[in-house]
Amino acid sequence: MELFVYCSSIAAPSTQVFGWHCRDGAFERLNPPWQPFIVKERKGHIDTGGYVTIQMPLIKHIISITWILKHIDYIEGKQFRDIQISGPFSSWSHTHLFESKDAASSILEDRIEYSLPLGILGKVFSQTMVKKKLKEIFEYRHTITNQDISIHNNSVRWKRDNNNNIIPMTILLTGSTGFIGSALASFLTAGGNKIVRLLRSPSPQFENNAQKSVPWDPISGSLYLPSIEGVDAVVNLAGENIYGRWTKEKKKRILLSRVQSTKFLCKSLASLNKPPKVLVSASATGYYGSNNDIGDEILSEDNSPPADSFDFLSEVCYQWENATEIAKQAGIRVINIRIGVVLGAAGGILAKILPLFKMRLGGKVGSGKQWISWISLDDLLGIILHTINNESIKGPINAVAPNPVTNADFTNTLAAILSKPAKFTIPSFIVKKVFGDLADASLLASTRVVPSRILQKTGYQFRFSNLEFALRHTLGKTTINKDHKK
Repeated sequence: MELFVYCSSIAAPSTQVFGWHCRDGAFERLNPPWQPFIVKERKGHIDTGGYVTIQMPLIKHIISITWILKHIDYIEGKQFRDIQISGPFSSWSHTHLFESKDAASSILEDRIEYSLPLGILGKVFSQTMVKKKLKEIFEYRHTITNQDISIHNNSVRWKRDNNNNIIPMTILLTGSTGFIGSALASFLTAGGNKIVRLLRSPSPQFENNAQKSVPWDPISGSLYLPSIEGVDAVVNLAGENIYGRWTKEKKKRILLSRVQSTKFLCKSLASLNKPPKVLVSASATGYYGSNNDIGDEILSEDNSPPADSFDFLSEVCYQWENATEIAKQAGIRVINIRIGVVLGAAGGILAKILPLFKMRLGGKVGSGKQWISWISLDDLLGIILHTINNESIKGPINAVAPNPVTNADFTNTLAAILSKPAKFTIPSFIVKKVFGDLADASLLASTRVVPSRILQKTGYQFRFSNLEFALRHTLGKTTINKDHKK
């Protein structure tokens, strides 16, 4: 039997840390993005001896393992334990322990006792690879726990009862099954809020105490308004993925999926007896256009207008933001959140390029001098919550980290973290040949955007303002939480 222990200090009372772990969404928030699992089924809950069935990939899209765990030994505010019913280990027992440190902080300890199959061979293997993987995973999990709870605690809440106690919000969410939307749903529910998902095809998977799904079809204009009556806030993330070759039909889907759906959503919200107080609607830094001559101009919400001559992405963003006018006229506070390149190992551009870098085929694109305005996925989630709660925020907000980098710097940083060479250069003409218009609008574009409003004027504290730290976090290659012992 092998023992692994990871322990750290969390800046919150133990009862709050315990409660966070017990909520819907927490399990998904602790999911390591560099090797994500899929929750296939849940029965019962942590305090009732429930079961969770997860699917763990060994080789992405090829081989996976089904792992069934049972929750036992629940003691309110103190502990719970997960034991393996079936899965990859000969035995597995994971005890979550919560201990008060003082009135404002606590000790979180994860204690794992396990044994591997294959006898002595398994024991040798466990002393190297398994313990290394566990260390990476639990460094990540404790960092997420500490950061998420802190962000929820520090966020100014406008919804309170007569005794000034915080009331959980009900938040309507479109695009909730995508890379950003699925992470946001888990982040919000783990923080104690409830969400209503607008889905083309509602699923029992999204039905529990913290969330429900409602059918809608923004193209045909189908939505039963009473089903969304009474929501406090709305986050609109719906839109066709921009990646892929931009055929005429692809461009049409990109535009319609954003503009038409946003117009229909805003019209529906304005028609409610009690409209929500706030709408956070996605846009993108493509609003400013792309400078393929490698412009170094710094772009901000206050002094940078839309592109003088619209390319396709800037036209989409301009129309996308204009589609929210209906909500503004109805008295809803609207934030147009201009999102940069979102970094998370489980999706987006990073997930697409990681296999190339791991195969030693990574390299800069074109000259490498073009600017990338990036943001960690976790910071994007924090900014969305920050804008919902801060009633002084409205209008356009640049959701980017304060330190943009060039394509060459990004390439070299990622390669160094992965300990892989990045000697290749993909010539511009090849990128254009393969990706067509997408190349000029995105891959070769230079957009140097800064978050002047969110950072300087509203006091949002970034989790990751440094690219290397952001990449190491999402790839499981760093020890960010230093207060630990093993």
